[in-house]
Amino acid sequence: MKQNNPLTEVQYNWLDNKKNMFYVSTRLEPGDQIMIYGIYNHITSENKRPNGCGSCLRSTLNVVKQAYEKYKQTL
Repeated sequence: MKQNNPLTEVQYNWLDNKKNMFYVSTRLEPGDQIMIYGIYNHITSENKRPNGCGSCLRSTLNVVKQAYEKYKQTL
């Protein structure tokens, strides 16, 4: 999955507050899922939507996690 756009500072700060979701398996709030997919769509220029598929969410989180860690290295 190609990452076309970097995270914004606001996206990074939101992810930093919720970073446990990358490392611990937890149930996400519906608003969190919407935000995750919004961030994913921003960085990949896709139009992926939440659909209830657990493995789809996990792969989406992995792409967002990579962008989060890449942004973190620039700080």
